[in-house]
Amino acid sequence: MTAFLLGAALPYGQSLLNGLGAGSGFYGYKTDVPVPALPGAEVPDAGINVVFFGYRSCGTVCPLQLFNLKSLHGHWSEHPVQFVFVTLDPENDSQPELNRMMAALGENFRAVRPEDFRQAQALADAYGDFAARQGGGKEINHGARLYVVTADNRRQLLYATPELDIQRVNDDIARLVGIEQS
Repeated sequence: MTAFLLGAALPYGQSLLNGLGAGSGFYGYKTDVPVPALPGAEVPDAGINVVFFGYRSCGTVCPLQLFNLKSLHGHWSEHPVQFVFVTLDPENDSQPELNRMMAALGENFRAVRPEDFRQAQALADAYGDFAARQGGGKEINHGARLYVVTADNRRQLLYATPELDIQRVNDDIARLVGIEQS
């Protein structure tokens, strides 16, 4: 039932957040919240991390958001922008598997693997996301959000859905890293 409600709300999530943060001039919802550093995926100096919480065997929102991240990577591969995938299923997602997946996506992709599900859940919570095992099975109910984090480990932007206008996200990133778009 929760997955159904989440699926029904996803198409409206970003537009709802945009309405709440309309005065910022950003497409993403503007925040300024401290978040924990991600071991092995520290934010580059004068750069940003685009962070996503998911897991390898997810068959719903994860493939869509990873496609978005891959699209963004094509535009930012020569800049201090990293794309960080934090697994919510460290018991089943090994670090070597995650590293292979990230390498296939692009040079600026990193994977973070917390020690266990509880640590992954706590990390997601610290970013403003959620994660819960469904019915004791392997499925994990989680958000489909992207978080943009600056070098001072502050979450600056939030995108609530995988249905994104990639050009507008590129514009937001350019604004945060101080690069003129052509």
